[in-house]
Amino acid sequence: MRPERGPRPEPQDRVPDAAVRSELENVLASELFVRSERLSALLRFVVEETLDGRGETLKEAVLAHQLHGKNADFDGASNPIVRVEARRLRDKLREYYADATADPVVISLPKGSYVPAFAAPDVQSPAANHPSDFGATKGPPAVSAPVLARPSLAAWHGAVLILGMAALAAGGYAALSLRPIASPPRIMLAVLPSQNLTGDPEQEYLSDGLTEELIASLGGIKSSRLGIIGRTSAMHYKNTAKRSDEIGRELGVGYLVVTSLRRIGDRALVTAQLIDAETQAQVWVNRYERDAREVVVLQREVAASVARQTLESLGVSLQNLQFATDRHPENSQAYEEYLRGRYHWAKDTTEGLHKAHDHFQKAIELDPTYARAYSGLADTYALLGSYDIMPIGESHPLGRAAALKALELDESLGEAHRSLAAIIADHYWEWGEVERHYRQAIALDANDVTTLRFYSFYLAYTGRAIEAVPLAEEASRLDPVSPSARMNLGVVLDMAGQVDAAVRQFEETLDLDSNFGMAHAMLGLTYLRQGMPERAVSEALKARALSGARPDVIALHGYTLARAGRRREALATLDDLRRLASPRSPSPFLVALVYVGLEDTDRAFEWLEKALEARSWELPVLKGNPIFNALRADSRFPPLLARLGLPH
Repeated sequence: MRPERGPRPEPQDRVPDAAVRSELENVLASELFVRSERLSALLRFVVEETLDGRGETLKEAVLAHQLHGKNADFDGASNPIVRVEARRLRDKLREYYADATADPVVISLPKGSYVPAFAAPDVQSPAANHPSDFGATKGPPAVSAPVLARPSLAAWHGAVLILGMAALAAGGYAALSLRPIASPPRIMLAVLPSQNLTGDPEQEYLSDGLTEELIASLGGIKSSRLGIIGRTSAMHYKNTAKRSDEIGRELGVGYLVVTSLRRIGDRALVTAQLIDAETQAQVWVNRYERDAREVVVLQREVAASVARQTLESLGVSLQNLQFATDRHPENSQAYEEYLRGRYHWAKDTTEGLHKAHDHFQKAIELDPTYARAYSGLADTYALLGSYDIMPIGESHPLGRAAALKALELDESLGEAHRSLAAIIADHYWEWGEVERHYRQAIALDANDVTTLRFYSFYLAYTGRAIEAVPLAEEASRLDPVSPSARMNLGVVLDMAGQVDAAVRQFEETLDLDSNFGMAHAMLGLTYLRQGMPERAVSEALKARALSGARPDVIALHGYTLARAGRRREALATLDDLRRLASPRSPSPFLVALVYVGLEDTDRAFEWLEKALEARSWELPVLKGNPIFNALRADSRFPPLLARLGLPH
């Protein structure tokens, strides 16, 4: 039963309830909302509850019960439907108000809340002379990818708040005189994991490979009208029993590509279909067949055909398009080895990386001109070094050579530009080259979530966090149930000084995966900045328990203990780092991190010097990471940044 309260008080400096209810009916009668029954129900419910004085009760469990019929045992951690629908509602409201130029009231749903906000914009924004600042979130100026021109939710709500305050101060409710220029609505699409119906688990790499190829083929299309959900979120629905409308709501997409692979005698058969997620109607279905010995060739043909037919069905231009499937080698065995390599690489384990390395090398032996195999090899070396499985001084030169070879063979391969950018950033610190290759990667594939994440993190730690936020937001939008994408957004927001927003992102990350150790560690750091040391230590302990013997998590635990005043326990983590690294020395950067927490500035700089000599890959975060704020006033800090090639 909902608690009964009286209506909100009617102070003179807010929008009257009658005006809000009138605007609600205008919004719900619009074409955008008439087509979406569930979002209309959500909007009506949260607005009416807020107007009736029950806004504080609008929690996830309440919405799950009232709107989705969930029981009291509803678990938001395993079912993100409420969060996903709230995100869709925010997007839908933004789209509505981009065109509704005469509406006297603006209804919005602030990020991180289910309580709507009401504003009466009637004063022209100071942004009137700078419409690009108001209508679009600034990204790197040289990147032409359409995704960067879309206004972020944060920018939109910020503009609404500023305009609303100005209007209320003036005491009027006239129409808004300036609106963001509307982008054409984007078609959001997800490629669900292909079903392996062969009866042979060893063929899983083929069905996963088909999924990868379709995501790559559709994601690489330069069209502002198409957004493709990332691999991590798509793979979340492997072997799911959920209906297409449920998946569509959770991912915030309108269409699903569904495929399956089976064998009948000596024939291989792929079935592919495009589904309208909301209505569950089949837009089209096709079947493709070949000799079972040519299943890899069949997969390539299917990926190209499905991509083209999907675009045609959705009205996206096919002119001057190049699909990822156009880049396959003539040697089908080389392609099969590449698929096996990506299958094992995606497991993100030591064993998986070693197997991936061997498969990529085999693909190159079979076809020395296969660019994507070199790119996969570069990705593998990058992780082998970053995870300390190989010395970074060995892994990254090999990775750089592989990425350069891939680009020599195919300079339009976005994933190779991304790999090269990450390797140069980690080990070579040639920042102009890093920037150039990240921008080129995004220009070639604006839907690549990994590139958006990596580039946003790079911008944040090099002191450009404000530029990084919209990129990190877009990565999270394209990979909505990916804990990694959500955590990356939290890290970027933290570096941008938006600590409260960062906390919400880390908490939502843990809603998606409560066992994500690094997310607990990051949440602990933000709790420190909010002045809650005991909660910070609790999160750091959880991170350590969940992450095993990861040196970076141990160091963050030590830093958190030190900042919480638990000096003896913090010093003990230094011993843990030494034991773990034996017989080698521990990472000098991680040791320095603990000394920063202990406020032992001399030892912190001593170990940072060692990190510089060792070219520790973590060192460039000095520029943007707030952990090192305590060192910035020291005269030794600017020269350290200068030797990294980073301006103070």
